[in-house]
Amino acid sequence: MAKSKLLDTTAAIDPIDIAVEQPETDDDRKLKLVTSETLDEDEREFNKLRKDLPGVKGASAAGIVAINVSNKTPGKNEFFRTHPDFRPIVPLVDHEVGMEKQFFAVDDGMIMPLASIGITVSDHTLYLTITAAGAFKIIPILRDSDNEFTRTKELGLLDAVKGWFRLYTDRANGNYKVYPAPDGRYAEPIWPAIKPAKIFRLAFRDKGRLIDSPEHPLFKKWAGRDR
Repeated sequence: MAKSKLLDTTAAIDPIDIAVEQPETDDDRKLKLVTSETLDEDEREFNKLRKDLPGVKGASAAGIVAINVSNKTPGKNEFFRTHPDFRPIVPLVDHEVGMEKQFFAVDDGMIMPLASIGITVSDHTLYLTITAAGAFKIIPILRDSDNEFTRTKELGLLDAVKGWFRLYTDRANGNYKVYPAPDGRYAEPIWPAIKPAKIFRLAFRDKGRLIDSPEHPLFKKWAGRDR
């Protein structure tokens, strides 16, 4: 009589052969929730400050690691391009630190408190630029300015939407001029796929350059309450 073969249930099972789907943990769900809430908060804050969206004015009660904000050129003697879509209008105030002019975004609720201590806030259009070396910079342009340097700088920024240019000063005529790069010298820029709200956060809030409270250090300094 032939003996029946028994299945050896003690044989080792190679873990590579079996993939067990791990259930989602509470930590996973919390991470998703925090990420979503953070992005939503960035969007709310950014849209609240913008002046170029319908219904924004007076609506409130009153891939990139770093982005600099400067009223100078995108890069000294460097060719650059301008982002075709990023062009929000935001209230800003400037503050000089040594030879550097720093720009601070201002929440609508802080415009009147700043005015009460003699600080004027002005709307600026923000232009996002990238140099041929890959450096990002936001260039704020004062709206409705009659300054020829400001006007011609903005024209140069607009030219750079479609081609590589270099901005330089023509002091004899009191304006900026552009010099185009030779055809084919640089490839088309690769813009990071991140939301405008995150670009704004990297350039302003993460650097402490959003005045949204009387407790902001710069407001306290201007009000003489920084001791």
